[in-house]
Amino acid sequence: MMPIVLFRLDERLIHGQVVVGWVSYLRAHRLVILNDRVASTPWEKELYLACVPPELKASIFSLEEGFKKISNAEFEKENIMVLLDNPLDLLRLVKKGVKISEVNVGGMHFKDGRKQILPYIYLTAEEIAIFKELFQLGTSCFCQDVPTAEKKDLKRLLEKLSFGYTMP
Repeated sequence: MMPIVLFRLDERLIHGQVVVGWVSYLRAHRLVILNDRVASTPWEKELYLACVPPELKASIFSLEEGFKKISNAEFEKENIMVLLDNPLDLLRLVKKGVKISEVNVGGMHFKDGRKQILPYIYLTAEEIAIFKELFQLGTSCFCQDVPTAEKKDLKRLLEKLSFGYTMP
């Protein structure tokens, strides 16, 4: 049996850094997107699946479907990389009882109301609060856009940048 090899938070979900960089680095066999909007929108689902090379498997599920598959150990048969596009969905999984010890934060890009944490990570006050809750629930988050880049601890970055977060 194989584990989920990485939970990645990335607004773009499937793109070159994921397919070329992370999949080969992790030796992942399947990409799994957990996203209610994408799972319920046929054209968007088709668009994401079209970005996956033929030698790689990919699946798209709603958050609830994904939770059930994780709970039933259905993702234990292959090396799987799970992709989510927002921290709230990640928090929802953790609160439902999914044990997620570590998450790769790979891309949350500029939008109005977000503050820059790293060149590829911008967060709102609400998103920072969600990450703070994840930290308190035992989920650590590291920022790393590609496998060859330096891993940075999001909790330490937020504390250092004084974005309303102090270490417990």
